[in-house]
Amino acid sequence: MSWKDQGNRSRERGPEAGFTLIEVLAAIVILSIVSLVLTSYFTNALSYSKSNQNKTIMVNLARNALFYMEKQDFGKTVEFFREKSDKLSADVCKIGSCGDTLSDEGAAYRKAFNTETLSHVLHPKVNGMDYSINVMYQKGLDELDFRNYLLPVKVVVTRDSGRGPSAPVEVEGYISNEEIR
Repeated sequence: MSWKDQGNRSRERGPEAGFTLIEVLAAIVILSIVSLVLTSYFTNALSYSKSNQNKTIMVNLARNALFYMEKQDFGKTVEFFREKSDKLSADVCKIGSCGDTLSDEGAAYRKAFNTETLSHVLHPKVNGMDYSINVMYQKGLDELDFRNYLLPVKVVVTRDSGRGPSAPVEVEGYISNEEIR
């Protein structure tokens, strides 16, 4: 049967002509494949968006900790980092027990900072997720020319809770002396 005969045959059926079962099945298969591809695309986009949201929260927490450190007494902060400890640790300064009474490190925490406030700064909770913050002194960046005015630090934020591991976020900055603020 030629294509002309097929065309004439479909005209003979008139307005009752429709799709065959094979055509309907083929359309459903194609539509299913396209929808699966789009679904995976949107799932990946949602996952990527959530990851970026968590990173943004962690960067903001790091900036907040850096801002808090800058508001502390510069002399006491410099003494703590340059002479006592090169790290302000969330592991040492826990909520309710920041700076134990027995060790020299605990005494240094209590002497330099308000430990009750510091413990909350180092252990924030945002959207039901717990974070830990460590502030580290960067000896290699401590230039002699600016030693009396700037203290180089790196703030590292890690997520303590949530689904799966989370890469830590690091923010570098300087704690400046009150004289130049």
